[in-house]
Amino acid sequence: MDFWHDAAAQKRWLRRFVLLTAVLLVPVFALAVFARPSADDYIYAARTHAVVQQYGFDLPRLLRAAWDTNAYYYENWQGLYVSGFTLAFQPAIFGNKWYGITLLCVLLPLFFCLYGLMRCVVLRLDPAQKHLPWALALLLTFAFIQGMPSPVEGLYWFNGAMNYLPYFSLAALNAGLAFALCFAGKLVPRQKVLYALTGCVCSLVIGGGHQVAGLLNVLVLLLAAVLCARRHNLWQLPAFVAAVLGLLLNVLAPGTRVRTAGFAGAGFAEAIVKSFILAIMQWLRWLDVPLLCLLALLALPLLQLARSAVLPDRVFRRPWLGAAVTFVLMWAMIFLPSYTMGGIGAGRLLNVVWMTFVLGLAATEFLLLGWLERVRGVSLHRAERFCQHHARRLPLAVACMLVMMACIGSHTVKEGQDNYFATSLEAAYELADGQAQRYAAALDEREAILTDEAQPEVSIRPLNEDERPWLLFYTDVAPGPDLWGLTPYFAKQSVTISDFE
Repeated sequence: MDFWHDAAAQKRWLRRFVLLTAVLLVPVFALAVFARPSADDYIYAARTHAVVQQYGFDLPRLLRAAWDTNAYYYENWQGLYVSGFTLAFQPAIFGNKWYGITLLCVLLPLFFCLYGLMRCVVLRLDPAQKHLPWALALLLTFAFIQGMPSPVEGLYWFNGAMNYLPYFSLAALNAGLAFALCFAGKLVPRQKVLYALTGCVCSLVIGGGHQVAGLLNVLVLLLAAVLCARRHNLWQLPAFVAAVLGLLLNVLAPGTRVRTAGFAGAGFAEAIVKSFILAIMQWLRWLDVPLLCLLALLALPLLQLARSAVLPDRVFRRPWLGAAVTFVLMWAMIFLPSYTMGGIGAGRLLNVVWMTFVLGLAATEFLLLGWLERVRGVSLHRAERFCQHHARRLPLAVACMLVMMACIGSHTVKEGQDNYFATSLEAAYELADGQAQRYAAALDEREAILTDEAQPEVSIRPLNEDERPWLLFYTDVAPGPDLWGLTPYFAKQSVTISDFE
């Protein structure tokens, strides 16, 4: 029986795939135990931490404190009318031992939103592939974890990760909903209304989460709306309008004006050129072995989907448009911070640009495979028969590619980060070397000093070089006054940072 119509064989492959990825991700999750709060984690969670210290887990008071935090930052720093609320629930307000939950807070939305995207696409093109959305979502999540340019800002640092990744995840889900609504004629009215309303809610949340993710969401929905308007399909418009509204509420907020006034933004023409060059650099640096492994693993599933009779042949006539749209999205995501802040910004922004790049290349590969078979008439059945003939060796080949992805990692345009392994291997190294343990012990010692009620005025030291693992260390206090908000967070009269010596 053909593999794509053999449910039992698909289940066996899925179980093996889940088991192997779980084993490869063990160091990533083990390392999370040693993650600790840093920098903005403290100032955003000062109110909620005070509630926990005084009342324990009092949900109404916690919600009120989080709302007050959200309102304050909307007025005084940036217009993120959603993320200010979520950042107030930094896990360490309940104790440092809970901070490792950050990894789950990031990965669960990412995985399930990718699953939603894949389900909307796969089941629309080939309803028989019930297990494929799970496999594709897991593969992409695995690839994102391993190749993330800045893992600390995308996986282990709560304030950085939760300010970007969940909203990118929702944007991916929204893209799937928009794709499903492109076939509105095949949906029952209840489904169309549900998808449209869900898209509106996601768009408003994304707009209040982060400007770059909001811009990405607007552009993707605009593309879907334009493509479907030719067929008088307007079901994408509600989500698009909500996306524009959410982004405007963010950009026009009083706090956004305060924040942008503190940066020396580039000129409009300069930002266009700079972001264009950076986008090209990222393409060149990110086309590496792990990405090729990912594209190879995606080839057979995408080929199966490209043969779907649901899509007409004209969809595949210009496969280069996939790469072009991907480049434009990347350019736009880099342009916004370049124009408003004068540069590409932090590594957490690179993370979402990189994930957009990966998804865009996957879409381009899908279009290219369809173009080869359905437009150029090149039969790829011989390649499939070759894989079937060597079916017993395929699990080993897949395992080798996954291991390479878990070891080699990816590159970033920022200097000084090319000498590190992929996230799994780097996590295993930092655990074996004891860097993670030293980092956690030093910060636990610091917290013990800061929570000592007998010391209203305290002095702490910065971390030394042996206490700064690459995957966990984002930044540290510098000698001088407290600039992190440790004083209000721990209810001290003063906190100063002394030289290490």
